[in-house]
Amino acid sequence: MQSTKVFVLDGGNTHIKLGAFIGNQLVQTNRFHERASLGKHLSSEDIVVIANVGELQLQQDLIALGCQVYTVSNMNALPFSNAYKTPNTLGIDRLCNIAAVHQHHPSRNILVIDAGTCIKFDFIDALGTYHGGSISPGISLRYHSLHEHTSQLPLLNPTNAWNVIGTNTEGSIHSGVMGSVKAEINWRIEEFNNRYEDLIIYLTGGDAHYFDLGQKNDIFVDENLTLKGIYALYLHQHSSDTLH
Repeated sequence: MQSTKVFVLDGGNTHIKLGAFIGNQLVQTNRFHERASLGKHLSSEDIVVIANVGELQLQQDLIALGCQVYTVSNMNALPFSNAYKTPNTLGIDRLCNIAAVHQHHPSRNILVIDAGTCIKFDFIDALGTYHGGSISPGISLRYHSLHEHTSQLPLLNPTNAWNVIGTNTEGSIHSGVMGSVKAEINWRIEEFNNRYEDLIIYLTGGDAHYFDLGQKNDIFVDENLTLKGIYALYLHQHSSDTLH
C-alpha cells in the first residue's frame, strides 16, 4: 500500500513554501508569495501540516479549502530535550531545523545556520539537549536598515559582486552588509568548532546561496531543512494520526 501524501507548509516572512511528503521522502516543493496560490496546489481532504500557528488567516484559508490541518508547536512534545529558558518564545522554525538534522544524527553535536530574514544559529548537543543559539538581522534587513535610518544611503539589493574595499557608496554598502554577514557566520562556525568536538553543521535559508560555505567548511547545505523538520515534528507529535 502506498503511503499517504502529506503536505507541509512553511509560512515564512517573505514567502510561503509548500512541500509534499510520501513516507519519509520529500517528493515535491513549491514556493509562492500569496496565500491565494494555495488553491492551485491543495484541494479538499488533503493533509496539511503547518508550523506558523500564529498566522491564523493561513489556517483559516486551509480549512476553507477543506484540508485536514495539523499544527506543530514549540510547546508540544519534542524528540529531544529543550533547555531553552523561555520555550514559549522560541520560534518553531528553529526547533524544526534542529529536528530535521537530529533525526539523522542523534548522537552528534549539531549546529544549524538559517540564513533568511534573520540569521539564526541553533545548537543541540550529542546528548540530545537543545540549548539555543543566536538571532541577528539578515541580509535584506541590513540593507533596509541603512536606507531607512539614514538620509542619503540608497536601498540596494543583495549581491555576490562585492569587494572588501568599496570604491563608491554602493560598493561600500555592499562590502559592509555582505562582508559583515560572512564574517559573522565564519566567526560563529570557528567558535563552535573550537568548543565542541564531532560537530556537524547544516546551512539552510533563502540567502544561503550567497556564501560558498558548504564547499570550504564541509557544511551540509539543505534548502528544504525547515520543511523536513516540520514533517519530523508532525510524525513525533501526531504519531497516532500518521498513516503509512
